[in-house]
Amino acid sequence: MKEIYESIMAQLSTTDIMLTNQYEILKEANNIVNDAQSEYAQDVVLRLLEKKESFPIVEAKKLINALARKVGLFPYMNLEEASYAETFAYFFFKPEGLANDEIVFHRPQAEVFYSILEGENVILSAPTSFGKSLIIDALVASRKYNNIAIILPTIALIDETRKRLSSYKDYKIITHASQSKSEKNLFVLTQERVVEFLNSPIDLFIIDEFYKLSPTAIDQDRSYVLNHAFYKLYKTNAQFYLLGPAIEGVVLPETIHYTFKKLLFKTVISEFIRVPVPKGQNLDVLVNLCRNLNGEPTLVYCASPQSANKVALRIARESNSENSNQGFVGWLEENFHPSWNLPFIISKGVGVHHGKMPRSVSQIIVKLFNEGKIHTLICTSTLIEGVNTKAKNVVIYDNIVAQRRLDFFTFNNICGRSGRMYQHFVGRIFLFHDRPLPNELFVDFPILNQANDVPSKLLIQINSEDLSLNSEYKLAFLKEQSLLSIELIKSNHNIAPESQLALAQDIIDNIGEYYYALNWQDKPTYDQLLQACLLIWKHLHKARGTRSVMSGKSLAYRVNRVVQHKSLQRIIRARVLYSDSNEQISDKIDDELNFVRLWATHNFPKYLRALHAIQKEIFSNLGLEPGDYLTFASQLECLFADPTLVALDEYGIPFQLAQKIQGGLKPNGNLDDVLANLKDFDESKYELTDFELEIITDAKRYL
Repeated sequence: MKEIYESIMAQLSTTDIMLTNQYEILKEANNIVNDAQSEYAQDVVLRLLEKKESFPIVEAKKLINALARKVGLFPYMNLEEASYAETFAYFFFKPEGLANDEIVFHRPQAEVFYSILEGENVILSAPTSFGKSLIIDALVASRKYNNIAIILPTIALIDETRKRLSSYKDYKIITHASQSKSEKNLFVLTQERVVEFLNSPIDLFIIDEFYKLSPTAIDQDRSYVLNHAFYKLYKTNAQFYLLGPAIEGVVLPETIHYTFKKLLFKTVISEFIRVPVPKGQNLDVLVNLCRNLNGEPTLVYCASPQSANKVALRIARESNSENSNQGFVGWLEENFHPSWNLPFIISKGVGVHHGKMPRSVSQIIVKLFNEGKIHTLICTSTLIEGVNTKAKNVVIYDNIVAQRRLDFFTFNNICGRSGRMYQHFVGRIFLFHDRPLPNELFVDFPILNQANDVPSKLLIQINSEDLSLNSEYKLAFLKEQSLLSIELIKSNHNIAPESQLALAQDIIDNIGEYYYALNWQDKPTYDQLLQACLLIWKHLHKARGTRSVMSGKSLAYRVNRVVQHKSLQRIIRARVLYSDSNEQISDKIDDELNFVRLWATHNFPKYLRALHAIQKEIFSNLGLEPGDYLTFASQLECLFADPTLVALDEYGIPFQLAQKIQGGLKPNGNLDDVLANLKDFDESKYELTDFELEIITDAKRYL
């Protein structure tokens, strides 16, 4: 069969399919499809579909249609060329109630969907182009479930999923704690939000990218939070659907009832092209490659934000595009800084996407890429892991992720971003390095298997009746101590109990020194802020230095700058005031944006709330008046604006624009009210640019 397959590929690679050989090609393709043992059936049919319009006779197109049906590729069938039997099969695989009436399942998709609908717990491993998320849409459209929780790894995926499901008006979509519940709800949340506030009855929960349940050196902390979220939802007796790519199997106790489906069904083909790179000329070769792709939608994978920024700037400087996306470019210059490199990069039809960028900016860049207004998008793993794009080509420029060599699983995940169902039958992957050696990934569930290396901060979240004897032994020290209550330690779910107890012991041992530094209310002095930062750095963050923060002292200095300037634009301008060059300015802007996103609005408020709870319990038990940091933590978390304005960032409204139109939004801390006001917002009352009007119109479309 391999020889026949290669013969067909050679003939299809020609510019035109000749009248004399088209039936020979189809005859050979039919033989491959009819061979039950053939590994080439889908590839052959997808190649034929790609070349379908090159076949000069209508009957040939009908035969390709028939082959698509045989391999189960019903979404690619053309009803105008279909027989009665093919038409019947087409509509048999068409799910009911979907907002997009043209959607049809392929055969394995239908198999998974009906298994879940019949009440099975399904764990699905399938390629990126399989259409795993479409099954979620069909489950919502079935109206079988009143309350569905969809757990996603990133805010960007929350935005994408919310937009996709916004057509199902009999469900209320809930993404934040301030929203009230309705009779039928779709909870679209990260694992952190599940743990923090989801306490409603759930009929079905779905975890996307479920392989993240297995702890890795890259992001162990979030893995443990995802385990906590899984356990919390599983204990409600809800049905579950877990989905992810290229998983070999799962490690679960026998008491968990589920069906594991590993399906290799493809809807696009991947072509691998090894790029020859002379030593030291990687970037030159990449620039030439991107130029030769002639504007085809291309993702370039880089190992880090620093690498992505460097590559994007070089490609932009070599680009022939002029004055692209000027509305967005002008908005970036006005709201961030005119010397920031990103506006220049965007103006050249190039995009960059990584975890240090503001979320709304990243979302706009992906939108422009999918609309064809950006042809080359330089990205890190933050885009690769989950966000859907319409890329024909993927270039794997770096072979590192989180300072480690790409493993086979991550490599396959990146490759899966090439090609897109209904967009590109064939995706090309350009490799600057050799492929990693194959290995099999089995997903562990630490919260259920309770191996020796499971940390106490996860074990403490398990009900006593579910703890193993070994886990009970590991937690015995918590019952034996009297520094902090078990309830308080559990409430600080993202911080190790040992760290909390060490902090409590430090405060108690030095009560005279710490009391006057810690019993502040609402807003600290700089000395009080410094003491809080030093304790956080010593005990809660465990002195893990980063590019943005190297010590408790530097943390206090940078938090204080945010407190003084509040506005993101003023924070940036204060940081770059004494810069000597555009490159230096851009680097400082990137660093400040990273600090605001990672520390000022996330890590520091999280740690400060933990410190608040610990000092409050200690001082109260000693009969002393405790401090109260909750107001300050909440204010800092949303840059001293109403929290709903920050939440709108996830709805496609950048924070700066939300502040500009807040008079019409009437923010009051309740996201439902603000979304209702946004839906009725009168743009004519504000001086808005065309770009800002477009952003608002697009956001209103999905409310």
